[in-house]
Amino acid sequence: MRTCVTSGFLLAFTILCPGSDLSAQHDKPQETMIRGHVMYTLLKPGDIPALTDPDYLSVSEADELYYPGEPLLAVVDGDSAKAYSTWHLDHHEVVNDYINGKAITVTW
Repeated sequence: MRTCVTSGFLLAFTILCPGSDLSAQHDKPQETMIRGHVMYTLLKPGDIPALTDPDYLSVSEADELYYPGEPLLAVVDGDSAKAYSTWHLDHHEVVNDYINGKAITVTW
């Protein structure tokens, strides 16, 4: 799978003024109790957009790009197969795709 990855630096700064409250500028995590454990929700739905039109590499191209033994998620349907890089999924988490005309969602 090929995705656009940009590299660069983001410079951010904050000017603190007397009496300013930085915590008021950010949403606080939502807390939910699940079987006696606190689950923190930090992102709202839609904060990490799904990949919806992934590009694919040939096997020979992938051999040059990925390390041997690099973890991939594979989907096989009949004679069709697709593999998704867990490194890319670390950055997007969801791919909405098709295999043999069937809609699939790959998550990590």
